[in-house]
Amino acid sequence: MPYESVPGDDEDGGVEVIVTTDTSAAPHKAGAAKLYVMRNSGDPDGPKLYFTEAEWDAFVLGVKDGEFDLDEEGNLPPLPGSPEQG
Repeated sequence: MPYESVPGDDEDGGVEVIVTTDTSAAPHKAGAAKLYVMRNSGDPDGPKLYFTEAEWDAFVLGVKDGEFDLDEEGNLPPLPGSPEQG
């Protein structure tokens, strides 16, 4: 099954995701019915992130909610309730 790819804007590549029922590469997630596997297309043999369906849904909701948006200086916003937030 091929990875679905979102191209990056530089030589480092973009993000690729595959959905699989094979949990052998992530034994800590062995009880999951399916896994979402994310990797950097610029380094396909590099590290991968493994998400259960619930974790993936939470990640996608966070993306849609702007949790991972960077400010003008390229920093993540402060966490809710942190001293930086006030």
